[in-house]
Amino acid sequence: MYKIIIVDDEPLVQAGIKSMLNCEKLNIEVAGVAGNGESALQLIETLHPDIIICDIKMPKMTGMELIKICVERYGYCNPVFIFLTSYEEFQLAKEALTYQASDYLIKLELTPETLSDAVNKAKERVVKSKSANTPGGEDDNYYVKNEEKFYIRLLQNMFDNPEQFALQSEFLNISLHADFYQCAYLEFFDQTSNHLSSGKQFALYLSSFNLLTELIQKYLSAKVISLDVKHCALLIEVKETDNRYSPDSARILEVLDILLETLRKYYNTTFRAGIGTCVGAPMDISLSYQYARQAFSYTDEQRPFCFFEECVPAGNTHRIFNLSIFRETLSQAFEEFDEIKLCGIITQLNAMFLEYPNHISQAMDAACSILYMAISSIPNGEQTMTDLFSDYPDYYRSIYRQHTTEQIVDWLNVFCEKLSGYIRERKNTHTNHTVNMVKRYINDHICEKLTLNDVASRFNITPNYLSQLFKKYSNQGFNEYVTATKINEAKKLMSEGTLKIYEISDSLGFESSFYFSKVFKKLEGISPKDYMNQKLN
Repeated sequence: MYKIIIVDDEPLVQAGIKSMLNCEKLNIEVAGVAGNGESALQLIETLHPDIIICDIKMPKMTGMELIKICVERYGYCNPVFIFLTSYEEFQLAKEALTYQASDYLIKLELTPETLSDAVNKAKERVVKSKSANTPGGEDDNYYVKNEEKFYIRLLQNMFDNPEQFALQSEFLNISLHADFYQCAYLEFFDQTSNHLSSGKQFALYLSSFNLLTELIQKYLSAKVISLDVKHCALLIEVKETDNRYSPDSARILEVLDILLETLRKYYNTTFRAGIGTCVGAPMDISLSYQYARQAFSYTDEQRPFCFFEECVPAGNTHRIFNLSIFRETLSQAFEEFDEIKLCGIITQLNAMFLEYPNHISQAMDAACSILYMAISSIPNGEQTMTDLFSDYPDYYRSIYRQHTTEQIVDWLNVFCEKLSGYIRERKNTHTNHTVNMVKRYINDHICEKLTLNDVASRFNITPNYLSQLFKKYSNQGFNEYVTATKINEAKKLMSEGTLKIYEISDSLGFESSFYFSKVFKKLEGISPKDYMNQKLN
């Protein structure tokens, strides 16, 4: 059963919403009501609801302030918000979409049917956020965030080797077993004549992205990967054909046309897309993505879609700057929250750009790639980058207004300075959270063989760094923690008295019952047999 909290400063509205909800049919429970955001926050902390039905304007703390606090504390999917608005607050409600509110409903048009539809939609979001079966608060959102990181790393060729790719795809339950793959790179454009503010454009593009994500599944087997609010990538699964590098281009164009017309109709937005080559292995997806970005540079209003093979002149296939030579250091910089490594890479890149000032497209591509990686790597990356560039009219998207190599270098220097400050302020909190997440993983997989290398690979960090983190934040080495956790689990099993010692040893992944007994006695000062006899007698 899903727990819901109703938040509105008008008691009549609270009562009206409760009367509209068919709790039995919707499998929900109204766990509490609140008259403002402050009271609601206290209920959220004690009741841990799944869904909040919330007025967007209230005294003491507004709905917008409440969702911002919840996103900061619990992540984007915990809890899921449905906002109630009036007509004059409609644009404010659309801003709520930037914090991934599930829906917004106009009070005067509210009916039991529209409210039920919104609750069912929110329930789907709740199920998705918990699908990885990771219990508790912010951790529920961990697998969702890391799925995003996984795909960004795949596009940017950031996996060290096929083994690391295989471990992480298994860890996140991501299956990539198509015959072939093809990437597309998209950018959204506002077609309205209202000269929307940056905040309203942000909400508009997010709505467009959500609609695109929902629709494309009806036509193609494809994953939509958010790069930032204005750009995304499509990872299209391609079935085997007679000619492996000639997928059904006509079908892809047909689907893109359908999506384009739908976005024009509903949001008055459009997009342009570059489509890369077809590749056969997941580790080659980054090549298709690079070619898609290159094909995108040939698009315009008259030709919104371009295939790499059709657009790019022969012999001009390596124009895009490749960050793979910085892969290991750049990966460590983001995952380890190391501002020194990050600034070192950017300094090297800037020196190269200034040496070849005419390679503007290469400099822009590299800068955007680093930006996308930052958004996917740091906590709440989209909002964090927006906040860091809050003094710019269009926030971090100001990168797209840089038209010379020198301007791009200046922007990267500002990016480096702002992100370095953010990293320094939050490094201890971030690294301690990483240790807690690894400990949670160990506890959830205690019956498996857990090595430092395998666990580090699953979390996109180096074994040496994970070892350092454990020593710093748990006063215990990685192997010592794993062993102690296994022994604690063994003690629980012994107390139950249903398994023999060798069965407990096998179930916890020890090499042999002899080795298990040796480790147990070293930590507990008593043999497993004597411990079991004490507990059962």
